[in-house]
Parts: sequence; C-alpha cells; structure tokens
Amino acid sequence: MRHGKRVKKLGRTREHRRALMKNLCRSLFIFEKIRTTLPKAKATRQVAERLIEFAKRNNLAAKRQIYRYIPDHKLVRIICDEIGPKFAERTGGYTRIYRMGPRLGDGAEMVLLELVEQSDASTIVQRRKLIERRQLVESKKEKKPKEKSKEKKVKEKKPKTKSKEKKEDQKTKARKSPKPAKTNKKSK
Repeated sequence: MRHGKRVKKLGRTREHRRALMKNLCRSLFIFEKIRTTLPKAKATRQVAERLIEFAKRNNLAAKRQIYRYIPDHKLVRIICDEIGPKFAERTGGYTRIYRMGPRLGDGAEMVLLELVEQSDASTIVQRRKLIERRQLVESKKEKKPKEKSKEKKVKEKKPKTKSKEKKEDQKTKARKSPKPAKTNKKSK
C-alpha cells in the first residue's frame, strides 16, 4: 500500500523525474503554456506553483530556491521580475489545465498547461530569444578556436641529416644481431 506517498512516479527514476519536472517548468515559464500529458501536467503544476510562490517574495533566498529548480540566471530574473508580480493578489491557482483529447499514437490524455496571467505574444518571443541567444553565441565562439588548432597541428617533416641516419642504422643492426647466451657458471 502506498499510504501517504504523494509522489507521482510517472514511470521514471527519481533523477529522471526531477529532470523532467525542471524542463517542463522551464518551458512553462518561457512560453507560458505547454502541451503535455495529464499526469505530467499535474505533477508539473505542483512544482510551478511552488516556484511562483517564491517569485512573489522576490528576495535573495527566494531566488536561490528558484535557482535550485531552474539553473538559469536570466530565467530566474524573468520569473521574479515579470511573472511573480502578476500573481501578487492571488493566493494560489496560478496555472490551469485544458484537456485536449487523446494522443493519436498511444491514446494518452493530452492537456494544455498554462499560466493564468499571461503576457502578450511579443513579450514571450523576446523572452525566448533572450534565453536562447546565450547558446547561439557560445556555439559560434567554440568553432573559431577549433579551426585554428587544426592548422597548428599540421607540421612539415624536415629531411633527416646524415648523423641521424647513422644512429638509426646502428639501432636497427643492434636489434637484428643475436645476443650471446648468458651462462650461469659458479666457481667452487
């Protein structure tokens, strides 16, 4: 019996479930609505509403609590400065779930999880570009040094001098010649 066990396992390990919740919450705060299955939406709703409670406080401790779930400084600032103040008068119920019917592939109940107070579309587009921009800039910087390092690795071989050739010949002769067998004769 699972009396008092409130965690919905969603068929995943603890680490996988936490990562899933973090990613769903991150997407919810960027786009303000996400399409997912009903059990995932219900589990995500709990985490998202808890994070909005922290965002309403908007102090350093609250930002650190949000950062535990969403490790992105830009998004934490957006949550605390833009999303949190919208829900200042509300005491709960920051999200809503719309049922969209079964998924064609496996018949899972699909829903639309969204924030009750939403921004206009242009703000959401700017927010998405701000968050995604960091990744695009980093990928451009990484490509340039790699190209230069490949050029440095290519070196021209210098022709061998006569003294080096003699040393190599001596080494090969020493390898080819048989060594005399050692005898263990003890004198009495």
